[in-house]
Amino acid sequence: MKRVVFLAVLAALGYLGYGIVNAGRDERPPPRSNTDIRLNRGHATGQRVKFRSWSADYERIISNADQTVLDIRNVRNGTIYKAGKPYIRVRAARLMVNTVSRDFSSSGPLHVETVATVPARSFDTTSAVWNDASQKLTLAHRVVIRTGSGEPLTVGSLTLNVKTGDIEVHDIAGPVPVK
Repeated sequence: MKRVVFLAVLAALGYLGYGIVNAGRDERPPPRSNTDIRLNRGHATGQRVKFRSWSADYERIISNADQTVLDIRNVRNGTIYKAGKPYIRVRAARLMVNTVSRDFSSSGPLHVETVATVPARSFDTTSAVWNDASQKLTLAHRVVIRTGSGEPLTVGSLTLNVKTGDIEVHDIAGPVPVK
């Protein structure tokens, strides 16, 4: 009788051990946490408390899993609003946006034009970097500035400090009206 009980306990322990060792082997692994999020051909908008902040059509947005970094391709019909009214229109080949620091950089053709001013002013370049902490826009490559009055102004590079209003310009080519 003792032998039967011993064998039954041994068999139960063996069965329990086998179950513990093999537990979870048929489970599917969880998805990777670093999977990119991709959105194709759409329209995005940003909202302040009372007014629209910005809107844009895009070809593709690629975001990291926590959506802190956005790679936006072929931005068109981009509009930045001031007090709820269109202020600046933007067209860009590629924007990299850090949603935490609100910094961005642009590569490829970039066209920016004012909406609220007459005559409309615009600039074209191939590289731009915005640093939100220092409120500086750096255009490191050739910039063509159109003011609506005469020939365009071409500069080698330009840095605009939005806080102070200071503009640093290098390699100027074209007419510069001074009043």
